[in-house]
Amino acid sequence: MNSIFAKTLLSITFLFISLSFAKGQDIHLSHIHASPTVLNPAMAGLFNGQARLIGNTRSQWNSVTKGYKTVVGSADMKLAVVNKSDFISGGIQLYSDRAGDLNFTTSSASLSLAYLKSFDKRGRNFVSIGIQNSYVGNRVDYTKIKSFEYIPALGKGDLPNQINYWDVNAGIGWFYMPNKHDSYYIGFSAFHLNNPDVGFRNAETSNNALTMYRRFNLHGGASIKMSEELTLKPSFLFMDQGPHQEITLGSFVRYKTNRKGLHKRPLYFIYAGAWLRTYMEKDVQGVDAIVASVKYEYRKLSISISYDINISSYTLASSGRGGLEFSVIRVFDWDRPKKKRHKVKCPIL
Repeated sequence: MNSIFAKTLLSITFLFISLSFAKGQDIHLSHIHASPTVLNPAMAGLFNGQARLIGNTRSQWNSVTKGYKTVVGSADMKLAVVNKSDFISGGIQLYSDRAGDLNFTTSSASLSLAYLKSFDKRGRNFVSIGIQNSYVGNRVDYTKIKSFEYIPALGKGDLPNQINYWDVNAGIGWFYMPNKHDSYYIGFSAFHLNNPDVGFRNAETSNNALTMYRRFNLHGGASIKMSEELTLKPSFLFMDQGPHQEITLGSFVRYKTNRKGLHKRPLYFIYAGAWLRTYMEKDVQGVDAIVASVKYEYRKLSISISYDINISSYTLASSGRGGLEFSVIRVFDWDRPKKKRHKVKCPIL
């Protein structure tokens, strides 16, 4: 293979990487009910308690090639109470994703700050706004590139194997609880507001920036009591990023088990549900996958497991096998003087 062909192959390889990860869709999770701060910075601190730890892990397309492995860990808490019914929250989020034969890795550390404003004395109608500042790194392993002869561009170090950049995201959400059993919410978030340059190139020899498409999320859901034991919890997510659009729509059904006797406090909750994910491009649209999910909740601990059943045209290669996802949420609460407790009752997503 001559050097011209090698350089051409290398250029195509990096063009594919840049377009797929810079101009394409961001990597995202199926658990829209268990990754709140990934979905919207305004969700920081929106839970019933003082502090929250969340862990998410996802593995996808391993049956076809060296697929995606994603891990997200976050911690958020209420920082200060304002006027007895409003509060300020903050959080940190660590993210790591590795994909493909070249081990394309994305790592980030994010800080979030959110402010919740209540519109009634009971704290059942409120708006939250949030901002997230992230430091992101991308890395690629050139040694995984297979060719028949030496490639000068790599040997001379003309192309960096790692880039780093700042990323700014923001969001807003509205939450309403007409009674102690039902709740509704809707949110909007925007990512990559500062148009970060994410191109793999030598900055000294190229002045052409490759900026990431901004991503916009519209999401919402509800919790509707159907009977003493059953609650319907529908949710949706619409994402728009450049030429890509995606809609995820579905619902959990929650079953509550009660103690026997006069005080029927719930022992635990069991959730089962499914979501349909569809996609829309400029010239093509269709159904991508069915996400089947189960969840177990006991006191302040919840565990979710889901599996993406691929039903798109890619089924010929994947045989329907998509991605396995696992999430754990632990909420902590500690005694505080009653006069200092906030009055906001956060909905359970």
